[in-house]
Amino acid sequence: MAKRILPSDPHVLYAVRLIIERQDVDNVWLSHRWVIHDLIPLEVHAGRGLPPSNNVHFQRLRQSDESGGDDRLFTAEASLDLHRAEAEAYAENLASSEPAIYVVLRQNEAEDETGDPDIDVHLAEISLSPYNIQDIEDCGEDQVVKLVLQGPIESFVREFVENHFKPEPFIKRKRDRANIERGENASGPRVPQGGVFATPSAHKNGSDYH
Repeated sequence: MAKRILPSDPHVLYAVRLIIERQDVDNVWLSHRWVIHDLIPLEVHAGRGLPPSNNVHFQRLRQSDESGGDDRLFTAEASLDLHRAEAEAYAENLASSEPAIYVVLRQNEAEDETGDPDIDVHLAEISLSPYNIQDIEDCGEDQVVKLVLQGPIESFVREFVENHFKPEPFIKRKRDRANIERGENASGPRVPQGGVFATPSAHKNGSDYH
């Protein structure tokens, strides 16, 4: 019997399927755009059970035919890579106002063309870490799509974080009592011996000024 993969495991891959549409746009600079319609959870595997979730190419969901089938829909299967070393980043994601799954689309290069002229991008990455995505957004070369983190994936990620992220408790710094007491027993501030605070020696001795 295969071992059941749980959120307590330190490294898991959560397989998903994305449904993507190539939409024509009325723009002098662009002929189309890519829109992600849905992300469907599939199954959870051990960390070594699936390939990395990068460089995934789209596959046409259906071919156009006489019945009018839509050939603009594509699918891509990948996996969310959850590792306990990044549990803090997932916790930050969950604590945000809009927990998200981040999907990174990248323009195809000459060496990774699919042969289908309608497909000019591929799935470069799918991530739960806002830290990692911030670096990608700062670069500005890829399209980052935010999908709502919800349903069974959200529940799994939340339990994964509870198992692997243990924030350090705040410890209030205590002052050293011995140093405080030494400070209280020390002599007061030194009085300058010159200037306006000095007592003339002659006056002090009862002498008259000449």
